[in-house]
Amino acid sequence: MSPDEFVLHKVGSVSRLVAVLLLLMGVSNVLQAVELRGERQQDEPSRPPTPDDLLKITAPDYRKPAGVSSECLGRMMFDVNETIEWPTFYRHKYPDGIFARSFSDNIEDPYDSMRYGDTFIAVIASTNEIPKEKVFEDVPRARVAALKKYIEEKNAYIARLKKSAKTADANKNEIEDQLEDIQRLETTIAKYGANYEQFETGLPNSEGYWTSEHSSVDKAERDSILRAYLTRGDHIFVFESTTRIKTPSDKETHKKKFSLMLSNFRTRAANEIPSEKGVCIPFGFIQDNGDTAIAFKQTMRFSDAPGVLYTLSTGKVTSRNIKATPLLAMAEAAISPPPQEKPSDPVPKVVQRIGPRIVKMGGLSASQGGVHLKLDQPGGKGYEIYSVFTGYGGWLGTTVLPYILVNMRTMNKNLAPELKEIPPPFAVSKNRMDLIVKSMRWRLTTPPMPELTRR
Repeated sequence: MSPDEFVLHKVGSVSRLVAVLLLLMGVSNVLQAVELRGERQQDEPSRPPTPDDLLKITAPDYRKPAGVSSECLGRMMFDVNETIEWPTFYRHKYPDGIFARSFSDNIEDPYDSMRYGDTFIAVIASTNEIPKEKVFEDVPRARVAALKKYIEEKNAYIARLKKSAKTADANKNEIEDQLEDIQRLETTIAKYGANYEQFETGLPNSEGYWTSEHSSVDKAERDSILRAYLTRGDHIFVFESTTRIKTPSDKETHKKKFSLMLSNFRTRAANEIPSEKGVCIPFGFIQDNGDTAIAFKQTMRFSDAPGVLYTLSTGKVTSRNIKATPLLAMAEAAISPPPQEKPSDPVPKVVQRIGPRIVKMGGLSASQGGVHLKLDQPGGKGYEIYSVFTGYGGWLGTTVLPYILVNMRTMNKNLAPELKEIPPPFAVSKNRMDLIVKSMRWRLTTPPMPELTRR
């Protein structure tokens, strides 16, 4: 196993190491008690945030440096000093994973997702290899069309067999096989007709469908599923909403709610910061009253350093998603080089351990931890490997103090052959992360959130 695989895949996703640390430190019961207490309090905080607590989310002392641009994700905004890229690659080999975003077949955070209320969101763009329109090959309409075309081809083939001068037994058997295939295809088409309904979004350049699934063992209830595809310029925005229904009226209510959300969506240019209440997604914005719960985890990278990934996570804190940021920082700082699989394998050396320590994330106090490794290889082809976590755990029970996590980590050509260059020096990437962290703040709106106006 390469050092990159160890850092990125074994402890870049630090949950396993955190679990071990919790057991070793004997604090797993403490965290469990915290979560249970949150359950009993129905997401009510132990005390409401004070005006000073709320003021910190706006980073009142932060001053935007000259020459930098702003971006936004969820209800937060931050600054960057170079052009960034979002994961808009359509992994056509894995169409069911449309909401798990990536930059290419090999460069991704497998847990990236954007959930807005009961709706998952994906943003897709074209690449040199795959046009964005390929996403439509998997919609029910296109699948039915492909099956019908296949039936036409089989019927034409049968006609050619029947016209043969000799109707050999082999031809008769082949005709029977083809007719059985056609029957199976027609059965599949009938299932599509029974399981999927066209859904009219009421918006231009869009299409959608409705389907449902059983949501209980006794099949007494069903999940209503609505999906919409909105083509807007260079991007296709995909929305999928799922909710439990018991009656036909529940289904219609779901459609109306979903349609309203779609009508509140608009596109957003890179570095455009909306002034209305709502939620930013890559190249888009959903206007709302500021109360819809979100859980966003989205990776970005700088155009000139495609091998360094910055994952931003933010959302409303509930009793089920409490973020133990001090432990996450501790776990990241505890990363050690993997053991050699072969005596000839180069061993990465620890250059620096970062923290765990307290740093400022905007106006908030956040936990930070990480490690900086260097791998020396023959011929001077060594490279640096680094992984740094910074996180603020948020405040239970309020929208305006969400959890905010930022992870920086490297990938190299042994993990993703499409990368042509090694990651830049640690100092370069760390400076970029520092700007993101120091500038992280609530996106002020007109009108403002009521909580932020109380004094």
